[in-house]
Amino acid sequence: MLDDHPSKADAYEVKASDPKLISEAELATCIAIIEAGEAVNPELAKGELPLARVLVIARSGGDIVGVGAIKRARPTYAAGRAKKSGFAFDKDTLELGYVAVCCKHRKRGLSKQIVAELLAKYNGRLFATTDHDGMKKTLGGSGFVKKGKEWEGERGQLSLWIREGSPLPKPA
Repeated sequence: MLDDHPSKADAYEVKASDPKLISEAELATCIAIIEAGEAVNPELAKGELPLARVLVIARSGGDIVGVGAIKRARPTYAAGRAKKSGFAFDKDTLELGYVAVCCKHRKRGLSKQIVAELLAKYNGRLFATTDHDGMKKTLGGSGFVKKGKEWEGERGQLSLWIREGSPLPKPA
């Protein structure tokens, strides 16, 4: 009997891609994976993903099976997260988000690989929010620290996570 679930030993190709150069089909696949994760509004993600500062796509056998991004600066959104959590941080801090893995590939450490690749491409300060226990573990293991208080999200208690990084020089 063939098992259509990959084993933990299966190799994944996890690498950064230029968000402006992904095809419509690749974008649609990424959005479908994000939507299946049920943590993010897929319509918002569809507009924001191509604007990401860093995009990481995970593939298995050439198929997209996971995605993650460091989003563009969204000062109003960041200020709202700071207010809800009760923890003040710079509103120009970028957000790590849209980390999602196709259901057949979950529980294999792929989100950790996606986050590691994102952090390899961006070493500045970041924030993230989540209500997912597995993602909290991934963030904590990647240098993020839970800050402030939790607040009610659409599907559970959200928490704020901050990762201090080396500030990158501002463009001249």
